[in-house]
Amino acid sequence: MQYRQLGRTDLEISRITFGCWAIGGWWWGTVDDSESIAAIRAAAEDGINFFDTADVYGGGRSETVLGKALEGIDNVYVATKGGVQFDENWATDKSNDPGYLKKACEASLKRLNREVIDLYQIHWPDEGKTPIDVAIEGLQELKEEGKIRYFGLSNFGESDLEVALDTARYESVQPKYNLLHREIEEDILPFCEDNEIGVLAYSPLASGLLTGKFTEDWEFEEGDHRKDHPDFTGEAFKKNLAIVEVLKEYAEKRECTIAQLAIAWTLANPAVTSAICGAKKDMQVDELVEAIDFPLKPKEIEEINAIVTSLS
Repeated sequence: MQYRQLGRTDLEISRITFGCWAIGGWWWGTVDDSESIAAIRAAAEDGINFFDTADVYGGGRSETVLGKALEGIDNVYVATKGGVQFDENWATDKSNDPGYLKKACEASLKRLNREVIDLYQIHWPDEGKTPIDVAIEGLQELKEEGKIRYFGLSNFGESDLEVALDTARYESVQPKYNLLHREIEEDILPFCEDNEIGVLAYSPLASGLLTGKFTEDWEFEEGDHRKDHPDFTGEAFKKNLAIVEVLKEYAEKRECTIAQLAIAWTLANPAVTSAICGAKKDMQVDELVEAIDFPLKPKEIEEINAIVTSLS
């Protein structure tokens, strides 16, 4: 495993982050907690030392499972997110009010069974209800109280990131970034690189599209968000599958899987600190970790980009 400093913190985190969204169950179909725990422990054994979750994932289930899985395991870091309100069925609203974030953080600490959260992130903007500078001041208070070590932002645009940085120093952003979704290359990534802010890129495999396992007649089970996701329906799905087929051939020539190729491509951007990769079972972890062994040369990146561009 390779490691990189997160922002200006003292955290040296693995370049592969274990993402815990799927193990919450909501939106990802059936999940088995014992298999999730085995996957988390396998990740730690393989050198992954950074685990990212959120309170809303499974209505607290993901945090609880992660807490159990990491019992007795030292030298790992936990990141979670708050700001999305939820009940037993699903998300109900968003609030980045400092009072709500404090309650959410304290609840996360209990579920995770930790004394302090290494990185606490605001999950989403709350549709203009809470000014970003006010929300950031709330995170700063949590840090001063010793509940969190560092804080960051997830899914925010550049203008909010600039205002937030003028308010207090945050150490990370968490945006979607993969071969099929590259919008952040124009503004977010340069901004983070210029300001030494860590980038935790989520969905490097495009919710599984870039694993190459899906076919045009694939049937997603009820409760799986991909059943109605634009990337997995209609003509867009056909186009994406065509891209995947060519990328699979390219990966085979490099003697790696398409998933490893996609992760390596994400990590090749110098602004990216770590790629967040999810796994439901321990057998899936090795493939993710081994993506580190397939660094891409500049020419290869150009060739891969050309494949995607020509078929998009």
